[in-house]
Amino acid sequence: MDTIYINGLKCACTIGVWEWERAITQTLTLDIELATNAAKAAENDNIKDALDYQAITERVLDYAKNNTFELIETLAERLAAVILGEFETPWVRIKLDKGQAVQSVKNIGIVIERGQR
Repeated sequence: MDTIYINGLKCACTIGVWEWERAITQTLTLDIELATNAAKAAENDNIKDALDYQAITERVLDYAKNNTFELIETLAERLAAVILGEFETPWVRIKLDKGQAVQSVKNIGIVIERGQR
């Protein structure tokens, strides 16, 4: 199994449990890995046979922008469901970084894996 990755995706969304967080847009950073079989795409040199990472990126950004969440766990889980449901991949790994959500901490986030590799 091969892996397509999208690293450092800046994602604007409304997320947080506190009222002030829900009143602003925050920027999260996502790293996404997707299982694929790259051999067919490589053989045919055709985007129709590949995971379209541009389409995946656009869908993730659109979903995050147009929904609100209290928890990073919820956003990560729902993004995984969208990706697995709409794109030809059996497995996804999402690392979601909320940045300095807690004072004195450089980064806070979550990593989830869904599906079968």
